[in-house]
Amino acid sequence: MTPTTRTPSASNDFTDHEVPAEAAVRLRRDVEQLVGLDRRTIGRGERESAHYLADRLAEIGAKDITTTTFRTQSSWAPAHLAYLAVGAELALLSHPAARVAGAAVAAAYELEVSGRLNVVKRLLPARRGTSVWARIPAEGTPRRTLVLAAHHDAAHMGMVWHPHAVAGSRLLAKSTGRALPSHAMPLAALAAAAMPSRKVRAAAGVIMATSAALMIQSMRSPTAPGANDNASGVAAVLEVARRLVLDPLPDTTVVIVFPGGEEAANGGIRDWLHKTRRHLDPANTLVVNLDAVGSHGPLGVARREGLTNRSHAGAVDRAMQAAAELNIPIDEIAIPNATDAAVMTVAGLPTVSLLSVENGWISNLHQPSDTVDNVDWTTVHNAARLTGHIAQTWATEHGRTRIGGRPVHGV
Repeated sequence: MTPTTRTPSASNDFTDHEVPAEAAVRLRRDVEQLVGLDRRTIGRGERESAHYLADRLAEIGAKDITTTTFRTQSSWAPAHLAYLAVGAELALLSHPAARVAGAAVAAAYELEVSGRLNVVKRLLPARRGTSVWARIPAEGTPRRTLVLAAHHDAAHMGMVWHPHAVAGSRLLAKSTGRALPSHAMPLAALAAAAMPSRKVRAAAGVIMATSAALMIQSMRSPTAPGANDNASGVAAVLEVARRLVLDPLPDTTVVIVFPGGEEAANGGIRDWLHKTRRHLDPANTLVVNLDAVGSHGPLGVARREGLTNRSHAGAVDRAMQAAAELNIPIDEIAIPNATDAAVMTVAGLPTVSLLSVENGWISNLHQPSDTVDNVDWTTVHNAARLTGHIAQTWATEHGRTRIGGRPVHGV
């Protein structure tokens, strides 16, 4: 595909599109239903959310609907705390081997946070999270697979997500488009704990203790309502799925995935990949992951997630091109956390990571204000329109041309 330049969002063109009344009703209904549940991973609300989504998929007409559970903790924090505990112990030791071990711990921590490693989570006590997925059959002979994904769980809140705590990262993202990774402070402390200087290791110990306290406080905090993050993404995927059932893609099977556990280090999508990855050929597979697409600002396609997760360049270009064709404002962005899209990219699947931002940051991220009334429905609908267009153009690009070149209408 031909690379496109960044589409500026300063014009506020995203307010020009009017959401069709029927689509607005469907989107809001789904978001309201999910926000009415405490969707913390491993909790009853996450299970009820999965059952609601299974019913909605059946209502739409999707096939092979599967509700499944997976092993996970309820939060991202336990695995991070385990790394900090080991790093702190090694920082107290003076033997040179402790410095080497400390550096290895810091490297392993980055690999685990980025989705490349999944060791510590497997060793920690765990319960069961819940995901749901389904299939929309191809029109014709199945030759390709389009995966539409949106996690349905909601995050713990906590001081670590307070607007003052993220103000620096938000300002950096707004001014440069490069967000500071959320795990930057504990990662820097783990790296410093591997240094020979005792004073440096002592300072690293203070940072690790502070980070651990914030993690524990977050782990014990209430669950966010999760309207934008990520009931909005789920509702948008349901809207696209509804149209794809009525107007199937040529020679393309569509897989709808609503993983749980994204807010607990991506447990649900890891489980789905473990069960299905061998059936997916990267050369004939495209993933579109929608996460927090209801901010009061333009859509964004992530070119980087966390510190080291780089998105598939072709997938980013595809999203930018599709947005230009629909005249939907979109920015190429870097986000502070690794979403489910990053895990699928690491697994070798070309993945479009769609989000939305307001002044460089996801609106109401992990805050009590992440409610239905604070969702921008125009942005959500634009995400559905863009996803439908990406689906149509990708399915027809190397396959047969549909009679009349019909687009995916109604989203």
